[in-house]
Formats: sequence, C-alpha cells, structure tokens
Amino acid sequence: MTEPTGFDQWLERVCERPLPTNPMAQIRALAKELAEGAALRYWDVQLYLFRGALTQSASQQMLLTYLKRRWNDEYPSLGLLIRNQYLLLNTNDTLDIAEKAFNLLEEAEPANIFISYKRSESSAFALLVLARLKMAGLEPFLDLALEPGEDWEAGLKERIQKYDYLIALLGPKTLTSPVVVQELTWAIEAGLTVIPIWHNRFRFNAEKWSLPPEIETVLHKTHTIRVLEESPLGYNNAIVELLNRFGVTP
Repeated sequence: MTEPTGFDQWLERVCERPLPTNPMAQIRALAKELAEGAALRYWDVQLYLFRGALTQSASQQMLLTYLKRRWNDEYPSLGLLIRNQYLLLNTNDTLDIAEKAFNLLEEAEPANIFISYKRSESSAFALLVLARLKMAGLEPFLDLALEPGEDWEAGLKERIQKYDYLIALLGPKTLTSPVVVQELTWAIEAGLTVIPIWHNRFRFNAEKWSLPPEIETVLHKTHTIRVLEESPLGYNNAIVELLNRFGVTP
C-alpha cells in the first residue's frame, strides 16, 4: 500500500473541516484554502484559466484534485473571489492569489465547538481546552455556561444541534456517564465532526461499555488525539495538535 504524501495528508485534514453553508463563508473558506495550498507549494500562486475555468497543467494537478475532493467541483464562482479581492485577474487569463487571501491564514477557522466531558474525571482538562480554544479565536462551549434554572437536557441538545464540532475528552470512566453518551449520540445524529481526545491512560475497548453502535463506530474509526504522558508537556502537545486541527499554529 502506498504511503500517503504530504499533500494527501493535508487534503484529508482539510476535507474533515465542515464546509460552511453561508455563501460568503464559502467564498472565504475557498480563498483561505487556495492560499494555504499555495503556501505549502502544492500549487503556484498564479492560477491558469481556460474559458473562465481553472485548467489542467503540471502545476495545477494537486489544485484540481483538491477542488474535486473538497468541493466536488461545485466551488464558489471565481468571479466572486475576484470581486471580494481574494483573487486578482491578469490580462493573460491567469489569476493571482491575493495578499488578502494569505492574510486569512493567520485567522482561526470560524467553528463552534462543544466540549463533552465527565466532571469527576476531566474538569481541569476541560477548562484548559476551553481557555486555549478561546485564546485562538474559536467559539467553544462548556456546560458551565448553561443559564441557572435552564432545562439542562433540552439546553444541551439544542446547543449541540447548532454546533460544528464536538470534542470528547475521554478518561477511563468517561463512557460510564449517561450524559456524555447522550451528548455523543446527539452530536452524531446532528452530523457534527467528533474529535476524541484520550487522556489519563484511556484506551477504547468496546467490550467494556454498552454503547450504541453509532458511537462505537465513531470512536473506533475517528482519528484520535492522545495525551501520551500525564505531564504539562503531554497535555500541551495534545492541545497543540487540537489547535492544528482547526488551522491554528500556536
């Protein structure tokens, strides 16, 4: 089996990001990813056109692969990217990726993130993740933010259904929590991207818990971030990997 290339690994990470539904957010996402690919030298800063569409060339093979895999070739109009100054049109039927697009690389992905955890096991870690995500300009939610007197079950379900990601902080006893199992179920039903983070020597073993099949599948097949050692460095490395997942380089 052929080992994945750097481009393959990058494209896999990009395709894991939820595509925004808002048309203007889609334009911004495409501009940022065009700049990201150019910065990584997967394609040139100058893009080639034929009859108004991006064309195949030696320097654009990876670009066309990205557009097919990420957007199924239904990406926003290049004219809209030009109008919003993310692309500059040249007189020789080429486009330059503009500085405005590269400036997007310094910004975090606009993502809403729900943090699921068992309080008796992961409270300190949850607060650390919450603080670091906020520092990066992301929008995490921890159940500490529920309003006094609010129906916790209805409140959590409603929030989860509106979010893009669910981060599951998994310790040895986390999956014995009916609340965590319910949050995972709601997240999967709503189509959220689930990011498991194992800590405190957690290992996933489906035989230890009576979990719904959909949760077993997600936890078994999803790429996992792991705290490799119970130390400040181990937790920091896991959070850095998490931030990288959202396009943030600390």
